[in-house]
Amino acid sequence: MKPFFKILLFWGVSWLLFSCEEEIAIELAPGEEQLIVQGHIEPEAPPFVILTRSKPVFSISEQDDFSSSLVHQAQVSVQVDGRVYPLQEVTISSLPAAQQQTIREQFGFTTPEISNKVSVYTSTELKGETRKIYLLQILAEGKTLTATSSIPGPTPVDSLWFRPHPNPKNDSLVTLWYRYQDPDTLGNNVRFFTSRNSEPFYPGYQASVLTDEFVNNRTIEFPLERGYPKSAKVDLETYSYFKKGDTVRLKWTTIDYAHYQFWFTLEADRASNGNPLGFPTTVRSNIKGGLGIWGGYGVSRHTVVSY
Repeated sequence: MKPFFKILLFWGVSWLLFSCEEEIAIELAPGEEQLIVQGHIEPEAPPFVILTRSKPVFSISEQDDFSSSLVHQAQVSVQVDGRVYPLQEVTISSLPAAQQQTIREQFGFTTPEISNKVSVYTSTELKGETRKIYLLQILAEGKTLTATSSIPGPTPVDSLWFRPHPNPKNDSLVTLWYRYQDPDTLGNNVRFFTSRNSEPFYPGYQASVLTDEFVNNRTIEFPLERGYPKSAKVDLETYSYFKKGDTVRLKWTTIDYAHYQFWFTLEADRASNGNPLGFPTTVRSNIKGGLGIWGGYGVSRHTVVSY
């Protein structure tokens, strides 16, 4: 094709494309509002359940906050060993200090001030026990939600130690390592939290759950990520490191598979958010009739001082 005709063809196609340009307005159908459960139970501790409503993403404004989504006056109960325990709605600030701390850590509240706004459903009569199965039932706004979870027996780590930062210029930073003997039965799942000095326990920032799918019945040694609140803006230079002299506490919890799937998919979805090469992830839930998680934790605790 001669150059002259190439130029004519180029401008002809360009004119056609631009002359056909039209604004297209897409109206997104509003999603169905659903109830979201955030609940857990640990050994020697009462259950805690927070119930909220989902909100369309494009309807959220700066004036919205977490407390405006709370669902009040629901009928919530937990059944174990054939006995039903009603859960009462209370504000977090009315609970003992130790329970307030547990709730802030577990639900990711970074400031005590939110305790005055947020209410939870809990019981003064029920305390968690390992190897028990707990049935949650919620009646709210004409809906019935149910979920079942267990508190597996604990599988503590064998040992903890620190290794220096690979760069000698950062000789004040250390990495926490752990040695763990996985039981000889497949299906042991773990969620971990770390605490530095007097800070609260926080789950791993990128990933807080582990499974034995590839390490069943093996002894493994790996670095353990330092926990951060999810709202934190981490410094990539010091991310996941501890400092020499830190007292580090590890909360190593066993969880059932449905509980593991929830956190694994939620954290995968969070990691891919905004990534053009990421892929959409469906967050798994064990709540029938709603979204979220009702999960039990089998807890073991460890403390080590960096050197």
